[in-house]
Formats: sequence, structure tokens, C-alpha cells
Amino acid sequence: MQRRKFIKSMGLGLGAVSTSAAMSGCQTLAGNNYQPLSADTPVKKAGHFNNIVVGSGYGGAVCALRLSEQGHPVLILEMGKRWDRTPNHNTFCKMITADERSSWFKNWPSAPIPIPRRIKKYPGVLDLVEYDEIKVFAGRAYGGGSIVNGAIAIQPRRSHFEQTFPWIDSEEMYNTFFPRALKQLKVSQIPEDFFNNSEHYEFTRAAERQADKAGLKTEFFGNSYDFDYMQQEAKGEVYPSALGGEVIYGNNAGKYSLDLTYLKDAEATGNVTVKTLRKVNAIKQLDDGKLELDVHVINEEGGVDTIEYYSCDKLFLNAGSTGTSELLLKSQAAGTLNNLNEHIGQHWGPNGNIMTGRNFVYAAGEAQSTIPVKGINLWDGDRGGSKYKIFAEIAPLPLGLETWTTLYLAITDNPERGNYYYDKASGTVKLNWKRSQNEYSVNAAKELIEKLAKANGGRLSSLLFTKGYGDNFCYHPLGGCVLGKATDEFGRVKGHENIYVQDSALIPGSAGVNPYVFITGLAERNMSYILQQDFEL
Repeated sequence: MQRRKFIKSMGLGLGAVSTSAAMSGCQTLAGNNYQPLSADTPVKKAGHFNNIVVGSGYGGAVCALRLSEQGHPVLILEMGKRWDRTPNHNTFCKMITADERSSWFKNWPSAPIPIPRRIKKYPGVLDLVEYDEIKVFAGRAYGGGSIVNGAIAIQPRRSHFEQTFPWIDSEEMYNTFFPRALKQLKVSQIPEDFFNNSEHYEFTRAAERQADKAGLKTEFFGNSYDFDYMQQEAKGEVYPSALGGEVIYGNNAGKYSLDLTYLKDAEATGNVTVKTLRKVNAIKQLDDGKLELDVHVINEEGGVDTIEYYSCDKLFLNAGSTGTSELLLKSQAAGTLNNLNEHIGQHWGPNGNIMTGRNFVYAAGEAQSTIPVKGINLWDGDRGGSKYKIFAEIAPLPLGLETWTTLYLAITDNPERGNYYYDKASGTVKLNWKRSQNEYSVNAAKELIEKLAKANGGRLSSLLFTKGYGDNFCYHPLGGCVLGKATDEFGRVKGHENIYVQDSALIPGSAGVNPYVFITGLAERNMSYILQQDFEL
């Protein structure tokens, strides 16, 4: 069967997806059809704030909660929309019936496997940022990536963490800060009895049996989904979210995204103000040491209604690896942040991300939960003679029919790094990364598939991905403002120490696991010291 016919038969099609994340003074992050600012776009002073948090993902959420609970006022500026849940469970759309709520100003839904459903441009929850040779998925919502991810929660491997940051007290991280993050994120593990008996996890059990036959080790991992709620879903007692095809475009129920954990608790202090659909366009250090932000107020058509200017004493910049790096590099090029060092934009990596799959194998695709709970571990300990380090999550393909396909989202120990840089010719920030730099990840995935095929049959899924590997996109961009290099040991940006970075930009290219527990625990650690050292109690 040809790839086009196969994907079309699954309802996925081959619709093109296109966007750009170029940031310049006369553009909005609204897909390819940028709308220039008109000469009469209103400009206003929005006031001075003690603490501004840019971005409401994991790092920003930690900053907001830990500042506000100690009585410090916080303004959160978020580029995406706020998506409060409704009683009739229609805040977010499902994957297969994706509509404009799915994607950030696109005419086609952003997805790793294209969905042939034309939509109108709208500030939806998932963006796909296209660079020359790689595409980067990014959450665009109040709650950042927590709205659109699969909620897989894994502490970083201690050996990997210690290798990445050898000067951090790992005892403190693993005894205090990672446990604190896991508790606040409401991480739990699927009950094994439910896993073993639910029809919605037969796809995982089938992949597990095939791995076992190949002599490969599988293991459970945690998740920020409410598994008590999922068991009620399975009984038909509540609205089906994970068991109803919801995940990358948001979950209407069941998932503990940041707006229901860290951010909710931060707002409950009464010390937090939230402004959404605000894109920070530039940062300027003023003569008195304060910071000024040039902010575009985006409307739902992708235009700019107003330009707002904010000033602050302290800026907590947490726009993600891509957004944080772009803002710093752009401001450096404009001469408004003149003391940044040579590490800004450097040490970028895609966390070894690669997707792959096997066709013509039993996969039990009729009923699948969208929440992954188990993976094949060829990273730790005895790897069965494997040359490459790879952790392959057994991923769902919930199409309501047997696809005879197993799908994997893998993380590898790819040592390659790229960098963001400011391109004077175009006035934009670009990413220096070649697709060939994913050779390690491709080879690791190839070795895994060959081991599975030798024991079980089936073959590499060239029906889902060109040449069988999804190696031209990533979910976990890391680096660009690395801890201890572009910042001090707690995230203060060197040369501008009232700018703090606490997001994925701090991690140099590889977390070894899904990175949000790593990011959250690191932010918890850094903020505990910053609050002691930089704020009056």
C-alpha cells in the first residue's frame, strides 16, 4: 500500500502545514500571513510592575507561584489565549476532528502526521515553528506546553543530570526539588490492575509483548493525568477525554495542566495579574537599570490591536527555548541589551527526538487512550548489546480502527548541538541545525526497529514518515540560554542580572527524558535561592 493511500485510509491525509516564527518589529507570530503594523496602531504606556513573568509554561508557572505565595506582586504576559474549561466540555477540540482551536494561526492543523482538514486562522493551542531543516512544536496557551503535551512525567536520570550540571547538589535536587515538582504537578502512575485489563491499553500491552519477545526491557513512567478520572471514563461515568481522543490540542478533563496546578495556586494568592494574547516583541535595559518591554496585543485575526509598553524591576523570561533565545538575540542585535555574553543562543538541541513505527503488526487500534504510560528502555543498564542509547515511548495512534501499526516517540542520546543566531539580512532569528545532525537518532531508531522486526515481523513504517523516521521535527527544544554559561548558577542572565531565565532554554540540548519535570525541578531550585538572595522577606 502506498504511503498516501495508507494515511488517507486512516483519516490523516497529507495536507501541508506551514508557519514561521520570525520575530521582527513589524510582524506578529501569526503564521505566514504577517499583518504589518499600521501607522495608526495605538501605543500606550501600560505601567510599571515589580515583577513581570513572560510565558506561563513550566518555568514561568514556578516563578509566578513562588513569587506570589511570598507576597510579591506578579504580572504574567502570555502570547497565547486563556482556555478555561466549560461544564459542557467543549473548550478544546479532539485530534481527529481538529478545528481552528487546534493551531496557532494556521490553515491546516499542526500535527506530526498531517491532518487534511482546512481550518480558519485562529490563536489555537499548538504552534509549529519552521526553521530551514527542522520544525519545532510549541504550546501557545495560558499553561504553555502543559496544554498540548502527553503529560509524561519522568525525573531525569541522575547520571545524566549530574553530567549536565556537575556543580549542582544532586542530593538536594532528588531529595527536595524534584519531589516538590512532582507533587505540585500532581504526577501519578497508572494502576497496574487497570493497565492490565483495560481495552484502551491493549496497544501498549501488544507493543510490550513484542518488545519482550525481542529481549527488550519495558517500564512504566508517571503522568500528570488523573488516573482515577480515567477509570471513571472507562466505566462510562464521566466525559471521555483521554479515552475520547483528546491530547495534543488540549484535554477537556482529566489532565492536570499548569492552569489547574501551579498557575491556579498562584492566582489564588491574589498577587497575580494575567494578560494573554500579549507577544513580547523587544526588551530594553533603561538607564536606571529597570527594564522596558515592547508588547504587541494580538487579536484573534492575527493582527496587532495595540502596542503596550511595560516597565519592571525584575523580568522572569520564560518564553521557552525558542522564544527566550529569540528575544535575547533580537534585543542584543537592536542594542537594547548590550551586555549579553557569547553563550546566548548556543547549545541548542532537540532532546534527541525522533518518531518511528512499525507496520503490519498487531496493535489493537480500535480503542486507545491518548495518554502514554510505558516505554522501551535501551538507555540504562544492560542494553542488550545496543550501540545507541534510546528511550522509546509506546505512543498511541487513536483512530478508532486497527491500523496494524505501532508508534514510538523516542528520545536518544544525540550529542549534536545547534544554535540560534540573528540574521541581519532578514532581521529575524534563525536556527542553525542540519537534518544530518539527527544521524545518531535515526540510527538508534533503526536499531530498535530491526530488533523488534527480527523477533516479531512487521517492517519500518515508511507509510507514516518519509523513509520511516520523523526526524525533521521536535517536541522538546532545549538550550539557547544555558544555566552556568549564559546565566549564573541560578538563572540570572549574565550582564543583565535582573533578567531571570527558568525555562527549557537553561538545559543544553538534552534532558534524556521528557523534559518538563527536569525544567520544573530546576526552576524550583533556582527560585528558592533567588527568593532568599534577591528579595526581602
